[in-house]
Amino acid sequence: MAREELHSDQFKTEQRPPIPIDPNSYDGDIVMVDNLRDKDYAAELAFMEEPVKIRLEPSAEKNASGAHPFWVNGKAAEVFQNGRWDEIGYLPVGVVLTVKRKVLEVIIRAKTDTVQTKVQEFNGELPNNLMTRFTSPQHSFSIIEDRNPRGPSWVAELRRRNF
Repeated sequence: MAREELHSDQFKTEQRPPIPIDPNSYDGDIVMVDNLRDKDYAAELAFMEEPVKIRLEPSAEKNASGAHPFWVNGKAAEVFQNGRWDEIGYLPVGVVLTVKRKVLEVIIRAKTDTVQTKVQEFNGELPNNLMTRFTSPQHSFSIIEDRNPRGPSWVAELRRRNF
């Protein structure tokens, strides 16, 4: 069990490299999935069904939303309340909720890429453009309770990844 509350700002997000100038040399972003054996897969499914107590932190935006939609494989986010798991879909901000780890995974993986083009050479037949990307998390959250000792390292790894 985590001794203290974990906040999403404690973990850094890995940044993607700039997009190459020559579009013929860029094949896009390739996402490699983990290969799981049957036994490992069953253990991973059990891990993702574990309850985790979280709180979505409010945004500093002027008219920030009071709830955010979360879905896992077409099913609304499940929250443990009144002694049972209820599908509520929209999770309220600033409220401590018990959700399944798979819902927390969706929250962690929600990221936005901002692409900016910098023109480095204005004059000439072929201007030199550098396209940079900045990956930022979509949601700020705190993990109030995670009873699995693998939890903090799992969160850190997912938050670090840029996909």
